[in-house]
Amino acid sequence: MLVDSRIITATGSTLSRTTSSLSLRRSLSHPDSPTVLSTHVDLLHQHFQSLYHALDLAASSEDDIAVLLFPDWRSSLEKPLIWLGDLHPYLFTNLVRCFLQEDDDLTVAEADDGYFIRKNNITVPDQFQERPWQVAMSWRNPSEELVARMDEIEQGLRVMVPMLTMRMRNAEAEFVDRVVEGWYPSRGRKGAAAKVAVGSILSEHMEELVSIFLDANRLRRSVIGEIVGKTSVYQAALFLEALAQFLIGFRDQELVSAMECSKSSTTQTTTDARPRHH
Repeated sequence: MLVDSRIITATGSTLSRTTSSLSLRRSLSHPDSPTVLSTHVDLLHQHFQSLYHALDLAASSEDDIAVLLFPDWRSSLEKPLIWLGDLHPYLFTNLVRCFLQEDDDLTVAEADDGYFIRKNNITVPDQFQERPWQVAMSWRNPSEELVARMDEIEQGLRVMVPMLTMRMRNAEAEFVDRVVEGWYPSRGRKGAAAKVAVGSILSEHMEELVSIFLDANRLRRSVIGEIVGKTSVYQAALFLEALAQFLIGFRDQELVSAMECSKSSTTQTTTDARPRHH
């Protein structure tokens, strides 16, 4: 079974038109009911969780694990962010840090209907313009409990990410060593003896790769779930909206094309600058 690319591109391309993403944005602009907004937060959160469950299911076929770990369908902008097959979990926590580190000197005012008053002496971030007060102010003065929990999540990542990365390196090194050791004694034999020896080693290696991939996805799901679970409904909504926008942006064809043109220009400039030997 080959990996269905529709599963993979669900992260970016379908987010731009998925009902949960669009409904969440509308609810943030007009949050008449926290209950309705909470429902839309749950739907978009489930969208991300379902993606990783789908990837786990695809990984059950050992034939697909190499494709999942080294996805060639990713754009040139996404590939630097890929860690063990999908987005690096640091991306999620760094996004939260961006909210936590919003300018403390921001000055705002509130209208009678709960929306911003536009005045020349009021500075409002572009992403919060025309947003209700409770939404725009949701990340101001975060609770000590939330900040402490984010610290704990980041500390956990500093342990788990290197551990899984090392497992991957060790698995690759052990596989190479065992392939050579298994092939060498049977190199002069006729028949399938060498193939059988290497095939058994390959099967064990693929099982380890599947295990590493599943653990990495489990970590990604856990981080997103922890963030959504520890934040208020407004904070969680802004986080998921930003994450969706981030992923959609990195699949934007104009942006990808501009990146490719920039790389080509840089390569050509470097080539032209090389000294010519006569």
